[in-house]
Amino acid sequence: MDKRLIFCVLLVMLSGRFVGTYAEISGNTTTTPASNMTTIEENTTTSHSNISATPASSTIATAGNTATSHSNISASSSSMPATSENTATSHSNISATPASSTTATAGNTTTSHSNISATPASSMTPGSSVPSASTQFASVSPNTTVLTLETNITNAECGTQQLCVAEPSKCDPSVTGSCFFLAAKQQSGRNFNFDLSGDSDGYIAATLTGGVGEGDPTYVCAKSKGQVKFFSTILLNNSVLSISELNVNSVKGKIKGKTIQCSFLATVPEPKTRATTLGIGVSTGEYNDTNDSLGAPASVIKVNAVDLANPKSNVTNEITNTTTPAPTGNIATTVAPLGALIPELSTTITRQDCGSSKLCAAEPSKCDPAAGDSCYFLSAKQQSGQIYNFELSGQSEGYVAAGLSTSEIETGTHTTYICANDNGTVRFFVGTIVNLEINIKASQNSSNERGKVNGNKIQCTFSADLPDNSVRAANYALSVSSGSYDAQSVKLGKPKFQLLTRRANLSDPTANLTNLLNNATTNYAPSLLTSTPSFLPALLVTVCMLAFTAM
Repeated sequence: MDKRLIFCVLLVMLSGRFVGTYAEISGNTTTTPASNMTTIEENTTTSHSNISATPASSTIATAGNTATSHSNISASSSSMPATSENTATSHSNISATPASSTTATAGNTTTSHSNISATPASSMTPGSSVPSASTQFASVSPNTTVLTLETNITNAECGTQQLCVAEPSKCDPSVTGSCFFLAAKQQSGRNFNFDLSGDSDGYIAATLTGGVGEGDPTYVCAKSKGQVKFFSTILLNNSVLSISELNVNSVKGKIKGKTIQCSFLATVPEPKTRATTLGIGVSTGEYNDTNDSLGAPASVIKVNAVDLANPKSNVTNEITNTTTPAPTGNIATTVAPLGALIPELSTTITRQDCGSSKLCAAEPSKCDPAAGDSCYFLSAKQQSGQIYNFELSGQSEGYVAAGLSTSEIETGTHTTYICANDNGTVRFFVGTIVNLEINIKASQNSSNERGKVNGNKIQCTFSADLPDNSVRAANYALSVSSGSYDAQSVKLGKPKFQLLTRRANLSDPTANLTNLLNNATTNYAPSLLTSTPSFLPALLVTVCMLAFTAM
Protein backbone atom coordinates (compact mmCIF):
# COMPACT_ATOMS: atom_id res chain seq x y z
CA MET A 1 0.00 0.00 0.00
CA ASP A 2 1.18 3.51 -0.82
CA LYS A 3 2.82 5.10 2.24
CA ARG A 4 0.98 8.35 1.51
CA LEU A 5 -2.35 6.54 1.75
CA ILE A 6 -1.32 4.93 5.05
CA PHE A 7 -0.32 8.36 6.33
CA CYS A 8 -3.71 9.85 5.46
CA VAL A 9 -5.66 6.96 7.00
CA LEU A 10 -3.75 7.38 10.24
CA LEU A 11 -4.48 11.12 10.29
CA VAL A 12 -8.21 10.60 9.70
CA MET A 13 -8.37 7.95 12.45
CA LEU A 14 -6.59 10.34 14.77
CA SER A 15 -9.05 13.11 13.96
CA GLY A 16 -11.98 10.77 14.61
CA ARG A 17 -10.52 9.91 17.96
CA PHE A 18 -10.26 13.67 18.70
CA VAL A 19 -13.92 14.24 17.87
CA GLY A 20 -14.98 11.31 20.05
CA THR A 21 -12.94 12.59 22.96
CA TYR A 22 -14.29 16.12 22.53
CA ALA A 23 -17.88 14.83 22.51
CA GLU A 24 -17.20 12.78 25.61
CA ILE A 25 -15.83 15.79 27.46
CA SER A 26 -18.16 18.49 26.15
CA GLY A 27 -21.44 16.59 25.83
CA ASN A 28 -24.10 16.40 28.48
CA THR A 29 -24.10 13.28 30.62
CA THR A 30 -27.33 11.81 31.91
CA THR A 31 -27.09 9.54 34.90
CA THR A 32 -29.64 6.79 35.18
CA PRO A 33 -30.83 6.41 38.75
CA ALA A 34 -29.62 3.23 40.37
CA SER A 35 -32.32 0.60 40.21
CA ASN A 36 -31.79 -0.34 43.80
CA MET A 37 -32.60 3.11 45.10
CA THR A 38 -36.38 2.64 45.19
CA THR A 39 -38.46 -0.25 46.48
CA ILE A 40 -41.74 -0.69 48.24
CA GLU A 41 -41.74 0.19 51.90
CA GLU A 42 -42.54 -2.56 54.35
CA ASN A 43 -44.24 -2.12 57.68
CA THR A 44 -43.72 -4.48 60.58
CA THR A 45 -45.64 -4.51 63.82
CA THR A 46 -43.91 -5.94 66.86
CA SER A 47 -45.95 -7.00 69.83
CA HIS A 48 -44.43 -7.18 73.29
CA SER A 49 -45.15 -10.01 75.71
CA ASN A 50 -44.10 -11.41 79.07
CA ILE A 51 -46.38 -9.16 81.08
CA SER A 52 -48.40 -11.12 83.58
CA ALA A 53 -51.09 -10.57 86.13
CA THR A 54 -51.83 -12.57 89.24
CA PRO A 55 -55.30 -14.11 89.27
CA ALA A 56 -57.54 -13.06 92.13
CA SER A 57 -57.54 -16.50 93.64
CA SER A 58 -53.76 -16.55 94.01
CA THR A 59 -53.50 -13.58 96.35
CA ILE A 60 -55.33 -13.84 99.66
CA ALA A 61 -54.84 -11.25 102.36
CA THR A 62 -55.70 -12.32 105.88
CA ALA A 63 -55.97 -10.30 109.04
CA GLY A 64 -52.75 -8.53 109.94
CA ASN A 65 -51.07 -9.47 106.65
CA THR A 66 -50.05 -7.27 103.73
CA ALA A 67 -50.51 -8.34 100.11
CA THR A 68 -48.10 -6.40 97.91
CA SER A 69 -47.42 -6.68 94.19
CA HIS A 70 -43.96 -5.20 93.71
CA SER A 71 -42.38 -2.90 91.15
CA ASN A 72 -42.51 -4.06 87.54
CA ILE A 73 -45.24 -6.68 88.22
CA SER A 74 -48.66 -6.12 86.68
CA ALA A 75 -51.75 -5.88 88.82
CA SER A 76 -54.23 -8.63 89.64
CA SER A 77 -57.16 -9.23 87.36
CA SER A 78 -60.72 -9.84 88.52
CA SER A 79 -61.20 -9.42 92.26
CA MET A 80 -58.88 -9.12 95.24
CA PRO A 81 -60.68 -9.43 98.56
CA ALA A 82 -59.15 -7.54 101.45
CA THR A 83 -60.17 -8.11 105.04
CA SER A 84 -59.89 -5.92 108.10
CA GLU A 85 -56.58 -4.04 108.47
CA ASN A 86 -55.14 -5.54 105.33
CA THR A 87 -53.43 -3.41 102.66
CA ALA A 88 -53.47 -4.35 98.97
CA THR A 89 -50.92 -2.23 97.13
CA SER A 90 -49.76 -2.28 93.51
CA HIS A 91 -46.61 -0.19 93.00
CA SER A 92 -45.18 1.82 90.11
CA ASN A 93 -45.28 0.33 86.62
CA ILE A 94 -48.24 -1.88 87.71
CA SER A 95 -51.47 -1.78 85.73
CA ALA A 96 -54.68 -0.67 87.31
CA THR A 97 -57.20 -3.17 88.61
CA PRO A 98 -60.69 -2.43 87.29
CA ALA A 99 -62.80 -0.68 89.93
CA SER A 100 -65.46 -3.39 89.88
CA SER A 101 -62.94 -6.13 90.61
CA THR A 102 -61.50 -4.84 93.91
CA THR A 103 -63.50 -5.21 97.07
CA ALA A 104 -62.34 -3.49 100.24
CA THR A 105 -63.87 -3.67 103.70
CA ALA A 106 -63.55 -1.17 106.54
CA GLY A 107 -59.99 -0.28 107.39
CA ASN A 108 -58.56 -1.62 104.14
CA THR A 109 -56.51 0.47 101.65
CA THR A 110 -56.40 -0.38 97.98
CA THR A 111 -54.04 1.51 95.68
CA SER A 112 -53.99 0.99 91.93
CA HIS A 113 -51.73 2.57 89.32
CA SER A 114 -52.49 2.74 85.62
CA ASN A 115 -51.03 2.65 82.11
CA ILE A 116 -49.91 -0.98 81.90
CA SER A 117 -52.25 -3.71 80.76
CA ALA A 118 -52.55 -7.00 82.66
CA THR A 119 -51.67 -10.33 81.09
CA PRO A 120 -52.20 -13.91 82.20
CA ALA A 121 -50.28 -15.08 85.24
CA SER A 122 -48.89 -18.10 83.43
CA SER A 123 -46.43 -15.96 81.47
CA MET A 124 -44.80 -14.40 84.56
CA THR A 125 -41.78 -16.09 86.08
CA PRO A 126 -40.44 -15.25 89.51
CA GLY A 127 -38.02 -12.35 89.42
CA SER A 128 -38.94 -11.30 85.88
CA SER A 129 -39.84 -7.72 85.06
CA VAL A 130 -42.43 -5.96 82.98
CA PRO A 131 -41.36 -3.33 80.39
CA SER A 132 -41.89 0.22 81.52
CA ALA A 133 -44.67 2.39 80.13
CA SER A 134 -42.31 4.09 77.66
CA THR A 135 -41.58 0.75 75.94
CA GLN A 136 -45.19 -0.20 75.28
CA PHE A 137 -45.13 0.57 71.54
CA ALA A 138 -43.99 -1.13 68.35
CA SER A 139 -40.49 -0.17 67.21
CA VAL A 140 -40.21 0.46 63.48
CA SER A 141 -38.58 -2.26 61.42
CA PRO A 142 -35.30 -1.49 59.59
CA ASN A 143 -35.70 -0.56 55.92
CA THR A 144 -33.32 2.03 54.40
CA THR A 145 -34.70 1.93 50.87
CA VAL A 146 -35.15 5.50 49.61
CA LEU A 147 -38.32 6.65 47.87
CA THR A 148 -38.68 10.00 46.14
CA LEU A 149 -39.55 12.98 48.34
CA GLU A 150 -42.20 14.70 46.25
CA THR A 151 -42.43 17.97 48.22
CA ASN A 152 -39.98 20.42 49.73
CA ILE A 153 -39.24 20.24 53.44
CA THR A 154 -40.69 23.32 55.15
CA ASN A 155 -40.94 24.90 58.59
CA ALA A 156 -44.75 25.17 58.35
CA GLU A 157 -45.41 23.02 61.44
CA CYS A 158 -42.52 24.25 63.56
CA GLY A 159 -43.71 25.26 67.02
CA THR A 160 -47.08 23.56 66.61
CA GLN A 161 -46.48 20.00 65.40
CA GLN A 162 -42.70 19.79 65.07
CA LEU A 163 -39.69 20.60 67.22
CA CYS A 164 -37.30 22.46 64.91
CA VAL A 165 -33.71 23.65 64.94
CA ALA A 166 -31.95 25.50 62.14
CA GLU A 167 -28.73 27.28 61.26
CA PRO A 168 -29.14 30.19 60.62
CA SER A 169 -31.90 30.16 63.21
CA LYS A 170 -34.56 31.75 61.01
CA CYS A 171 -33.95 29.90 57.76
CA ASP A 172 -36.77 28.24 55.84
CA PRO A 173 -35.57 25.14 53.95
CA SER A 174 -38.40 25.46 51.42
CA VAL A 175 -37.18 28.80 50.04
CA THR A 176 -33.42 28.83 50.61
CA GLY A 177 -30.97 25.99 50.48
CA SER A 178 -28.18 27.81 52.28
CA CYS A 179 -29.16 26.53 55.71
CA PHE A 180 -29.24 23.39 57.80
CA PHE A 181 -32.57 22.27 59.25
CA LEU A 182 -33.85 19.41 61.41
CA ALA A 183 -37.41 18.79 62.62
CA ALA A 184 -38.79 16.04 64.88
CA LYS A 185 -42.43 15.05 65.27
CA GLN A 186 -43.58 12.34 67.68
CA GLN A 187 -45.67 9.61 66.08
CA SER A 188 -46.03 7.22 69.02
CA GLY A 189 -43.91 6.37 72.03
CA ARG A 190 -40.29 6.72 70.95
CA ASN A 191 -41.14 6.68 67.24
CA PHE A 192 -40.48 10.05 65.62
CA ASN A 193 -40.73 11.44 62.10
CA PHE A 194 -37.67 13.49 61.13
CA ASP A 195 -37.15 16.08 58.38
CA LEU A 196 -33.53 16.92 57.45
CA SER A 197 -32.24 19.50 54.98
CA GLY A 198 -28.84 21.01 54.22
CA ASP A 199 -26.20 21.85 51.62
CA SER A 200 -23.38 19.43 50.86
CA ASP A 201 -21.49 17.84 47.99
CA GLY A 202 -21.20 14.69 50.14
CA TYR A 203 -23.71 14.00 52.90
CA ILE A 204 -25.76 15.55 55.69
CA ALA A 205 -26.60 13.67 58.87
CA ALA A 206 -28.78 13.84 61.98
CA THR A 207 -27.38 12.45 65.25
CA LEU A 208 -29.14 11.62 68.53
CA THR A 209 -27.04 11.80 71.70
CA GLY A 210 -27.63 11.00 75.38
CA GLY A 211 -29.31 7.64 74.83
CA VAL A 212 -28.47 4.24 76.23
CA GLY A 213 -26.20 1.95 74.28
CA GLU A 214 -22.79 2.29 72.65
CA GLY A 215 -22.35 5.11 70.18
CA ASP A 216 -24.85 7.70 68.96
CA PRO A 217 -27.43 6.76 66.29
CA THR A 218 -26.70 8.82 63.16
CA TYR A 219 -28.92 8.96 60.09
CA VAL A 220 -26.96 9.83 56.94
CA CYS A 221 -28.40 11.17 53.67
CA ALA A 222 -25.72 11.16 50.96
CA LYS A 223 -25.68 12.47 47.41
CA SER A 224 -25.23 9.50 45.07
CA LYS A 225 -25.54 9.97 41.31
CA GLY A 226 -28.10 12.73 41.71
CA GLN A 227 -30.20 10.82 44.23
CA VAL A 228 -30.28 10.33 48.00
CA LYS A 229 -28.61 7.24 49.43
CA PHE A 230 -29.42 6.55 53.08
CA PHE A 231 -27.16 5.01 55.73
CA SER A 232 -28.01 4.10 59.31
CA THR A 233 -24.83 4.40 61.38
CA ILE A 234 -23.42 4.70 64.87
CA LEU A 235 -21.15 7.66 65.64
CA LEU A 236 -18.30 6.43 67.77
CA ASN A 237 -16.11 8.44 70.16
CA ASN A 238 -13.36 8.81 67.55
CA SER A 239 -15.73 10.61 65.15
CA VAL A 240 -16.00 7.53 62.94
CA LEU A 241 -19.34 6.58 61.41
CA SER A 242 -19.89 2.84 61.64
CA ILE A 243 -22.65 1.25 59.56
CA SER A 244 -25.22 -0.30 61.90
CA GLU A 245 -28.79 -1.53 61.57
CA LEU A 246 -31.10 0.91 63.31
CA ASN A 247 -34.87 0.96 63.69
CA VAL A 248 -35.56 3.35 60.82
CA ASN A 249 -37.76 3.19 57.73
CA SER A 250 -40.10 5.24 55.49
CA VAL A 251 -37.07 7.02 54.03
CA LYS A 252 -37.67 9.60 51.30
CA GLY A 253 -35.17 11.95 49.68
CA LYS A 254 -34.46 14.46 46.91
CA ILE A 255 -31.50 16.40 45.52
CA LYS A 256 -31.66 19.91 44.09
CA GLY A 257 -28.27 21.34 43.25
CA LYS A 258 -26.21 20.99 46.43
CA THR A 259 -29.27 20.83 48.65
CA ILE A 260 -30.04 17.42 50.14
CA GLN A 261 -33.44 16.86 51.74
CA CYS A 262 -34.72 13.67 53.33
CA SER A 263 -37.38 12.46 55.74
CA PHE A 264 -37.57 9.24 57.74
CA LEU A 265 -39.30 7.48 60.65
CA ALA A 266 -37.03 6.25 63.45
CA THR A 267 -37.27 4.71 66.89
CA VAL A 268 -35.08 6.90 69.07
CA PRO A 269 -32.99 5.31 71.85
CA GLU A 270 -34.14 5.15 75.46
CA PRO A 271 -32.77 8.29 77.15
CA LYS A 272 -30.35 7.87 80.03
CA THR A 273 -32.17 10.55 82.03
CA ARG A 274 -35.57 12.11 81.33
CA ALA A 275 -38.21 10.25 79.33
CA THR A 276 -37.98 12.23 76.09
CA THR A 277 -34.82 14.29 76.55
CA LEU A 278 -32.05 13.64 74.02
CA GLY A 279 -29.35 15.69 72.40
CA ILE A 280 -29.60 16.30 68.66
CA GLY A 281 -27.09 17.38 66.06
CA VAL A 282 -26.69 18.03 62.35
CA SER A 283 -23.41 17.48 60.53
CA THR A 284 -21.99 17.29 57.04
CA GLY A 285 -19.10 15.40 55.49
CA GLU A 286 -17.52 13.86 52.41
CA TYR A 287 -18.94 10.80 50.67
CA ASN A 288 -17.14 8.51 48.22
CA ASP A 289 -19.71 7.20 45.77
CA THR A 290 -17.30 4.51 44.55
CA ASN A 291 -16.81 2.61 47.79
CA ASP A 292 -19.58 4.13 49.96
CA SER A 293 -17.06 5.50 52.46
CA LEU A 294 -18.25 8.29 54.75
CA GLY A 295 -15.82 10.99 55.87
CA ALA A 296 -15.64 12.32 59.41
CA PRO A 297 -18.69 14.49 60.22
CA ALA A 298 -18.30 18.24 60.75
CA SER A 299 -20.96 19.54 63.14
CA VAL A 300 -23.06 22.55 62.14
CA ILE A 301 -25.77 22.15 64.80
CA LYS A 302 -25.35 20.75 68.30
CA VAL A 303 -28.09 20.75 70.96
CA ASN A 304 -27.16 19.21 74.30
CA ALA A 305 -30.63 18.18 75.53
CA VAL A 306 -34.17 18.86 74.40
CA ASP A 307 -37.62 17.33 74.78
CA LEU A 308 -38.24 15.89 71.30
CA ALA A 309 -41.95 15.55 72.00
CA ASN A 310 -42.42 19.25 72.83
CA PRO A 311 -42.67 21.40 69.66
CA LYS A 312 -42.68 24.59 71.72
CA SER A 313 -39.20 24.11 73.17
CA ASN A 314 -36.56 26.78 72.65
CA VAL A 315 -33.60 25.09 71.00
CA THR A 316 -30.07 26.52 71.28
CA ASN A 317 -27.29 25.60 68.86
CA GLU A 318 -24.26 25.25 71.15
CA ILE A 319 -21.85 25.77 68.23
CA THR A 320 -23.03 29.29 67.37
CA ASN A 321 -24.83 30.00 70.66
CA THR A 322 -27.94 30.99 68.72
CA THR A 323 -31.46 29.99 69.67
CA THR A 324 -34.18 28.78 67.35
CA PRO A 325 -37.22 30.31 69.12
CA ALA A 326 -40.42 28.44 69.77
CA PRO A 327 -42.77 30.30 67.38
CA THR A 328 -46.50 30.54 67.35
CA GLY A 329 -46.40 29.45 63.73
CA ASN A 330 -43.44 29.16 61.41
CA ILE A 331 -39.84 29.71 62.43
CA ALA A 332 -39.71 32.31 59.71
CA THR A 333 -41.54 32.87 56.48
CA THR A 334 -38.94 35.13 54.88
CA VAL A 335 -35.29 36.04 55.00
CA ALA A 336 -35.97 39.60 53.91
CA PRO A 337 -35.13 42.33 54.60
CA LEU A 338 -32.15 41.02 56.57
CA GLY A 339 -30.96 38.60 53.91
CA ALA A 340 -28.86 35.68 55.10
CA LEU A 341 -25.20 35.23 55.99
CA ILE A 342 -23.92 32.45 53.74
CA PRO A 343 -21.16 29.85 54.12
CA GLU A 344 -17.67 30.72 52.95
CA LEU A 345 -16.66 30.05 49.36
CA SER A 346 -13.61 27.78 49.49
CA THR A 347 -12.51 28.29 45.86
CA THR A 348 -11.63 31.30 43.71
CA ILE A 349 -13.78 32.29 40.74
CA THR A 350 -11.83 32.18 37.47
CA ARG A 351 -12.51 32.60 33.78
CA GLN A 352 -11.63 28.95 33.12
CA ASP A 353 -14.26 27.16 30.97
CA CYS A 354 -15.64 30.46 29.65
CA GLY A 355 -16.87 29.91 26.11
CA SER A 356 -16.82 26.14 26.44
CA SER A 357 -19.07 25.10 29.34
CA LYS A 358 -20.21 28.43 30.80
CA LEU A 359 -21.39 31.73 29.35
CA CYS A 360 -19.30 34.63 30.68
CA ALA A 361 -19.55 38.42 30.64
CA ALA A 362 -17.03 40.85 32.09
CA GLU A 363 -16.00 44.48 32.32
CA PRO A 364 -13.31 45.18 31.20
CA SER A 365 -13.71 42.66 28.39
CA LYS A 366 -12.05 39.32 29.18
CA CYS A 367 -10.70 40.44 32.55
CA ASP A 368 -9.72 37.69 34.98
CA PRO A 369 -11.75 37.66 38.24
CA ALA A 370 -8.98 35.60 39.87
CA ALA A 371 -6.46 38.43 39.43
CA GLY A 372 -6.19 41.44 41.71
CA ASP A 373 -7.15 44.02 39.08
CA SER A 374 -10.56 45.65 38.92
CA CYS A 375 -12.93 43.23 37.21
CA TYR A 376 -16.70 42.82 37.20
CA PHE A 377 -17.51 39.27 36.14
CA LEU A 378 -20.62 37.08 35.81
CA SER A 379 -20.94 33.53 34.48
CA ALA A 380 -23.94 31.26 33.92
CA LYS A 381 -23.88 27.48 33.47
CA GLN A 382 -26.94 25.33 32.94
CA GLN A 383 -27.32 22.66 35.60
CA SER A 384 -30.60 21.09 34.43
CA GLY A 385 -33.78 22.49 32.90
CA GLN A 386 -34.23 26.04 34.16
CA ILE A 387 -31.74 25.65 37.03
CA TYR A 388 -28.49 27.55 36.43
CA ASN A 389 -25.27 27.93 38.41
CA PHE A 390 -23.90 31.47 38.64
CA GLU A 391 -20.53 32.99 39.57
CA LEU A 392 -20.29 36.67 40.51
CA SER A 393 -17.18 38.73 41.23
CA GLY A 394 -16.51 42.44 41.58
CA GLN A 395 -14.79 45.20 43.50
CA SER A 396 -16.91 47.10 46.03
CA GLU A 397 -16.77 48.31 49.61
CA GLY A 398 -20.50 47.55 49.83
CA TYR A 399 -22.08 45.01 47.48
CA VAL A 400 -22.02 43.56 43.98
CA ALA A 401 -25.17 42.25 42.30
CA ALA A 402 -25.95 39.92 39.40
CA GLY A 403 -29.01 40.83 37.35
CA LEU A 404 -31.27 39.04 34.87
CA SER A 405 -33.79 40.91 32.76
CA THR A 406 -35.90 40.66 29.62
CA SER A 407 -35.31 44.37 29.05
CA GLU A 408 -32.00 45.81 27.94
CA ILE A 409 -32.06 49.13 29.77
CA GLU A 410 -30.83 50.14 33.22
CA THR A 411 -34.21 51.51 34.25
CA GLY A 412 -36.00 48.26 33.40
CA THR A 413 -36.91 45.47 35.82
CA HIS A 414 -34.02 43.18 36.79
CA THR A 415 -34.17 40.12 39.03
CA THR A 416 -31.11 40.60 41.21
CA TYR A 417 -28.92 38.43 43.43
CA ILE A 418 -26.90 40.60 45.82
CA CYS A 419 -23.69 39.72 47.67
CA ALA A 420 -22.80 42.30 50.35
CA ASN A 421 -19.68 42.66 52.50
CA ASP A 422 -21.07 42.26 56.02
CA ASN A 423 -17.94 42.81 58.17
CA GLY A 424 -15.88 40.33 56.17
CA THR A 425 -18.71 37.83 55.61
CA VAL A 426 -21.04 37.74 52.62
CA ARG A 427 -24.72 38.47 53.25
CA PHE A 428 -26.94 37.31 50.40
CA PHE A 429 -30.15 38.99 49.19
CA VAL A 430 -32.60 38.30 46.39
CA GLY A 431 -34.85 41.00 45.00
CA THR A 432 -35.50 43.23 42.03
CA ILE A 433 -34.01 46.45 40.68
CA VAL A 434 -36.78 48.58 39.22
CA ASN A 435 -35.91 52.02 37.84
CA LEU A 436 -32.60 51.87 39.78
CA GLU A 437 -34.35 51.13 43.10
CA ILE A 438 -33.71 47.89 45.02
CA ASN A 439 -36.65 45.92 46.38
CA ILE A 440 -35.80 42.88 48.53
CA LYS A 441 -38.12 39.90 47.98
CA ALA A 442 -39.84 38.03 50.80
CA SER A 443 -38.93 34.66 49.25
CA GLN A 444 -36.20 33.55 46.91
CA ASN A 445 -35.62 30.94 44.24
CA SER A 446 -31.90 30.50 44.91
CA SER A 447 -29.84 27.82 46.65
CA ASN A 448 -26.26 26.68 47.27
CA GLU A 449 -25.07 30.20 48.11
CA ARG A 450 -21.38 30.61 48.97
CA GLY A 451 -19.33 33.77 49.28
CA LYS A 452 -16.06 35.34 50.41
CA VAL A 453 -14.50 38.78 50.83
CA ASN A 454 -10.86 39.59 50.09
CA GLY A 455 -10.11 43.26 50.61
CA ASN A 456 -12.64 45.03 48.44
CA LYS A 457 -13.19 42.04 46.18
CA ILE A 458 -16.47 40.20 46.71
CA GLN A 459 -17.05 36.80 45.13
CA CYS A 460 -20.07 34.52 45.46
CA THR A 461 -21.67 31.54 43.76
CA PHE A 462 -25.28 30.39 43.78
CA SER A 463 -27.89 28.41 41.87
CA ALA A 464 -31.21 29.82 40.71
CA ASP A 465 -34.37 28.27 39.30
CA LEU A 466 -35.34 30.68 36.51
CA PRO A 467 -38.83 31.11 35.10
CA ASP A 468 -39.36 30.31 31.44
CA ASN A 469 -39.00 33.40 29.32
CA SER A 470 -42.11 33.96 27.21
CA VAL A 471 -39.92 34.65 24.16
CA ARG A 472 -37.31 31.96 24.64
CA ALA A 473 -36.31 29.78 27.58
CA ALA A 474 -33.46 31.34 29.59
CA ASN A 475 -33.20 34.26 27.14
CA TYR A 476 -32.05 37.08 29.40
CA ALA A 477 -29.89 40.15 29.51
CA LEU A 478 -27.08 39.89 32.07
CA SER A 479 -25.93 42.71 34.32
CA VAL A 480 -23.50 43.43 37.13
CA SER A 481 -24.02 46.39 39.43
CA SER A 482 -22.50 47.64 42.68
CA GLY A 483 -23.40 49.97 45.52
CA SER A 484 -22.96 50.87 49.17
CA TYR A 485 -24.02 48.72 52.12
CA ASP A 486 -24.47 49.57 55.80
CA ALA A 487 -23.97 46.40 57.84
CA GLN A 488 -25.40 47.95 61.00
CA SER A 489 -28.72 48.96 59.46
CA VAL A 490 -28.63 46.27 56.73
CA LYS A 491 -29.33 48.98 54.17
CA LEU A 492 -28.41 48.68 50.48
CA GLY A 493 -27.51 51.82 48.52
CA LYS A 494 -28.60 52.74 45.00
CA PRO A 495 -27.08 50.41 42.38
CA LYS A 496 -24.62 51.57 39.73
CA PHE A 497 -24.53 49.38 36.62
CA GLN A 498 -21.05 48.26 35.60
CA LEU A 499 -22.14 45.83 32.90
CA LEU A 500 -25.35 45.27 30.90
CA THR A 501 -25.61 42.92 27.91
CA ARG A 502 -28.17 42.23 25.26
CA ARG A 503 -30.46 39.24 25.74
CA ALA A 504 -28.81 35.89 25.12
CA ASN A 505 -29.53 32.20 25.62
CA LEU A 506 -27.89 31.40 28.95
CA SER A 507 -27.49 27.75 27.97
CA ASP A 508 -25.20 28.68 25.04
CA PRO A 509 -21.64 29.32 26.29
CA THR A 510 -20.61 30.64 22.86
CA ALA A 511 -23.30 33.34 22.64
CA ASN A 512 -22.02 36.73 21.47
CA LEU A 513 -22.35 39.38 24.21
CA THR A 514 -21.83 43.11 24.13
CA ASN A 515 -21.71 45.52 27.04
CA LEU A 516 -24.39 48.03 26.08
CA LEU A 517 -22.86 50.62 28.43
CA ASN A 518 -19.77 51.03 26.23
CA ASN A 519 -20.55 48.81 23.18
CA ALA A 520 -17.54 46.60 23.96
CA THR A 521 -17.58 42.88 23.20
CA THR A 522 -17.57 41.20 26.57
CA ASN A 523 -17.89 37.45 26.04
CA TYR A 524 -15.04 34.96 26.07
CA ALA A 525 -15.30 33.58 22.54
CA PRO A 526 -13.54 30.20 22.36
CA SER A 527 -10.78 29.55 19.90
CA LEU A 528 -11.49 27.98 16.53
CA LEU A 529 -10.15 24.61 17.62
CA THR A 530 -12.33 24.36 20.72
CA SER A 531 -15.47 25.91 19.27
CA THR A 532 -15.48 23.91 16.02
CA PRO A 533 -14.51 20.28 16.64
CA SER A 534 -15.00 19.49 12.93
CA PHE A 535 -12.27 21.99 11.98
CA LEU A 536 -9.36 19.71 12.86
CA PRO A 537 -10.53 16.68 10.82
CA ALA A 538 -11.09 18.98 7.84
CA LEU A 539 -7.60 20.41 8.26
CA LEU A 540 -6.07 16.93 8.39
CA VAL A 541 -7.90 15.82 5.25
CA THR A 542 -6.58 18.92 3.50
CA VAL A 543 -3.05 18.01 4.61
CA CYS A 544 -3.57 14.53 3.14
CA MET A 545 -4.61 15.95 -0.19
CA LEU A 546 -1.64 18.28 -0.26
CA ALA A 547 0.64 15.34 0.56
CA PHE A 548 -0.61 13.39 -2.47
CA THR A 549 -0.17 16.45 -4.66
CA ALA A 550 3.32 17.19 -3.45
CA MET A 551 4.63 13.60 -3.69
